[in-house]
Amino acid sequence: MNTKDRFLKALNREVPDRLPVTTHHIMPYFLAKYFGNKSYQEFFEEYALDPIEWVIDYKPETASGEFFDPKHNDPGFLEARRICTDSWYFDEEVLKTDNSGITKKFKIITPEKTLEMILKADQQSTWVIEHLIKDKKDIDIIAKYMVKPKCNTDTINAIAAKIGNKALVRGHIICFDGFGQPGCWQDASCIYGIQDLIMATFEDPEWVHELLSILKSRKLGYIESLDGADYDLLELGGGDASTTVISPEIFEKFVIFESLIR
Repeated sequence: MNTKDRFLKALNREVPDRLPVTTHHIMPYFLAKYFGNKSYQEFFEEYALDPIEWVIDYKPETASGEFFDPKHNDPGFLEARRICTDSWYFDEEVLKTDNSGITKKFKIITPEKTLEMILKADQQSTWVIEHLIKDKKDIDIIAKYMVKPKCNTDTINAIAAKIGNKALVRGHIICFDGFGQPGCWQDASCIYGIQDLIMATFEDPEWVHELLSILKSRKLGYIESLDGADYDLLELGGGDASTTVISPEIFEKFVIFESLIR
């Protein structure tokens, strides 16, 4: 049984020739420091694992005024080039660089307001110092101007054809620009903060549902563009929706509820 068949059998709850053995992700830092800057596929081969090919790529709708962010030519780990319009574009300002890493202010510029968050990054990871949403009315700006990127199926299919049966072709549902994760709740946590988001479920649940609905509309736009894309697996979710962070009640009322309605 080849690698792709083995993965798909297991994912479909059927019986493969053996259990697939692989990793969730492989951090570039690990490859650089401990594996001589070799590739993902060389890592899988070295340790006789079942390979995964991670790929995500967007396609701007030029007829609608979309274009690639000219300053985002080298996307980071598991990123695609950002999509802009004249009403939703980006800038970054380096605030500090030292031995502990780099601190940047990430800006989303719209006709009405510039939304800002501060990110800190070192060799291993990136995290939020200051969240994007500082006023609850900021979600109106996001809803009005945010871009809803579409999948570049040509890129996905070309890579899938090249890989053939040698690896599982894997992507993820789009994340919020600058800093986010595939799930709606996780995206909301990234741009508002998990503690404030949890408190808002008690103090202002309608606002939380509105925020999640706005983020979901962006993800649905991407999902609807996936028709014909030769993905084997797409990731959705995020750790802030786990039982170690939120209660079963919050999970049911916000995470599951928003995933079930259009």
